[in-house]
Amino acid sequence: YLERLSRCDLVDDGMRQAYAFDAKMCALNRTGTKATDFRFSDRMGKVRRLYDIKADNIILFFSNPGCNACMNIINVLREEPAISGMIADGTLAVLNIYIDEDLQGWRDYMPIYPEEWYNGFDPDLVVRNNELYNIRAIPSLYLLDKEKNVLMKDVPENILFNYLMAL
Repeated sequence: YLERLSRCDLVDDGMRQAYAFDAKMCALNRTGTKATDFRFSDRMGKVRRLYDIKADNIILFFSNPGCNACMNIINVLREEPAISGMIADGTLAVLNIYIDEDLQGWRDYMPIYPEEWYNGFDPDLVVRNNELYNIRAIPSLYLLDKEKNVLMKDVPENILFNYLMAL
């Protein structure tokens, strides 16, 4: 629908461009497709990749330090027994990624993030600047399976939590 609107002569040029951008964002990491791999650095400076993480399911959690909604998600993931149990036994991994530039703020916030998670930042700012993922707002959550297929894209946390607790 968005692609057709972006090519429609009945729509003014500015709106066609906006529709084209929205269509591009919707096409990124669609449900059922392989998630785009990317590099991230952990707090020790070790460079890792999304595809290096091994678990039956992976929560891809784009967050910011000091974000109240992010803190609520952190608390549920830490305190919900079913979810924290999956994290503890390695069947669920959480990749918490910071995509902005204030690395000192991110480092200062590190004690808040659970140590059993993969906590990192985008050293090249490619996730945000190259629009690898459609991150409309922070927090943004994706759920991937062990083959890195997107199960849920930019999913509301309550839907994600209910799904995980039913596993």
